Amino acid sequence: MSRAFSRTRARLLALGVAVLLALTGCGDKTAAVRFKVNSEPEGAYVLYQLSGTEAPCAGEWIYLGNTPLQGIHQFTREQLRNSDRISLRVMQPGYMDQKKDWGGEAFYEEAREKGVIYWTPEMIPAIGP
Repeated sequence: MSRAFSRTRARLLALGVAVLLALTGCGDKTAAVRFKVNSEPEGAYVLYQLSGTEAPCAGEWIYLGNTPLQGIHQFTREQLRNSDRISLRVMQPGYMDQKKDWGGEAFYEEAREKGVIYWTPEMIPAIGP
C-alpha cells in the first residue's frame, strides 16, 4: 500500500469519526453531501461550522482534516433547514485564513446540483514578521 493511499485512508477515517461525533443525537433523515477542498500549498487545516441551529456543536469550528481533503458529510435535513450559515474555513501557517459561507439549503442544493461541494481557496501569503 502506498504512503499517499495510507494517509488518504487515515484522513477519511478521521473525518468519519469527526462526523459521527458531531452528529450524535441527530435524527434519521439525513442528506449526504460530498465535498473536496484543495489548497496550494497542500496541508492546510480544513474546518466547518454550523450557525443558527440546535445541533450539539452549533457555532463551534469542527476540524475535518488537511488538504487535499475529500469526503462525505452527513447532515440531517433539520440541520440544513435550521442553519443560517454553513461555513468552510482553510488555515495554513504563513497565509491568510480563507472562508466560504452558504445558507443551509443553498449548501445542499449546490451539492445536489453539482454532485459535490468543491472549493479551492486562493491562499494569500500573510504580510509581516
